[in-house]
Amino acid sequence: YGNNADTHTSSTTDNRTYSAIMEDDIPPFRAGIKAGAEAVLVSHNTVPAFDKDNPASLSITTHNILRNELSFTGIIITDDLDMGAITDNDAVIKAIKAGNDLLIVTDYESAINKVQDALENGNISVSLIDNMAFRVLSWKYYKGLMYDILK
Repeated sequence: YGNNADTHTSSTTDNRTYSAIMEDDIPPFRAGIKAGAEAVLVSHNTVPAFDKDNPASLSITTHNILRNELSFTGIIITDDLDMGAITDNDAVIKAIKAGNDLLIVTDYESAINKVQDALENGNISVSLIDNMAFRVLSWKYYKGLMYDILK
């Protein structure tokens, strides 16, 4: 997030270079991942050095950096997709395609309908949703949140 503006009300852009971001902002993420961080919340800042067209929460490139360059294997979570920084009507589907495992939304009924429509029209696959669900359910099991269900 750095010293960017608040994305609750409007969009914000971080115009620093790729190397400046990797040098200044990424070390705490590397350390957290190395220490066993289980989840990362991705904000809605647009970072042109990573992806000039999408905020980080909807950016495939940003998620690839997290997974491939930082070797993060845990849960990736969006910030609320109903915040002011997100104006894209396809944000829910873009967030899934970008690589988020959990989506935070205020209007969950609308989000569910968008996912169902995308599944029906082939815009996203059942296997993609299954992979997200598997990662989240595995995490819940690991955290001991499913023992009552399994009894």
